[in-house]
Amino acid sequence: MSQTSTNSEILEFKNVSFGYTEDKMILKHVNLKFSQGKTYALVGPTGGGKSTTAGLMVRLYDPNHGTIEFKNKDIRSYEPAELSKGIGFILQEPFLFTGTVAQNIAYGNPDFEVVGEAELAMFLEAEGLSKLLERFEHGLKTEVSDNSENISLGQKQLVAFMRILLRKPELLIMDEATANIDTVTEQYLNEIISKLPKETTKVVIAHRLNTIKDADEIVFINNGIVKPAMTFDQAIHLIDSSKRSS
Repeated sequence: MSQTSTNSEILEFKNVSFGYTEDKMILKHVNLKFSQGKTYALVGPTGGGKSTTAGLMVRLYDPNHGTIEFKNKDIRSYEPAELSKGIGFILQEPFLFTGTVAQNIAYGNPDFEVVGEAELAMFLEAEGLSKLLERFEHGLKTEVSDNSENISLGQKQLVAFMRILLRKPELLIMDEATANIDTVTEQYLNEIISKLPKETTKVVIAHRLNTIKDADEIVFINNGIVKPAMTFDQAIHLIDSSKRSS
């Protein structure tokens, strides 16, 4: 992986080890740097540690050993609201609560929790996100039932995208975030993501090869080891080798 100056690093793992139990580490002595404005793909076999690495980035859990720094500060020193504003995390199965689509989009964002639907619609229009509302029968007024069983998983992902992209995070992490979205909508989302500020760092947990091709740098994760894959072909070789050895 190419070396960059400290000032351009938005997130860094410093000798990080993590496991749900001390006797079984999922990540071992990981040193990893994410530079401002680049797109990274995390690749590797299922269960290799990709989602765990992403979870550590947003502090779903803390490392057993070592330090993770966000903007040159220990990630543990940030207040949760400050961290969620700077880091956006879109899961394959995002969480929604009972209420309207508008309320779910504004959730956790103090800039939008107090505005009405009309004003929220204006903000979505300004950010090029309003077209996504066409996927909901009643737009922002669409009700999300208990356990959000009345909308599809793809619609949940769209709500998560609108929620996160309105925050304009400095670091955007996507864990197979478009897996349940139709191809046309996925292309539209990719256009929106491509228009984010050039300083935005993007980390994609990749399961599809086209995602890997779009990355500036590829990181292979398996059996506790994290290492750069310098080329697309090398990444494919590492993935194939891990499948044969599993």
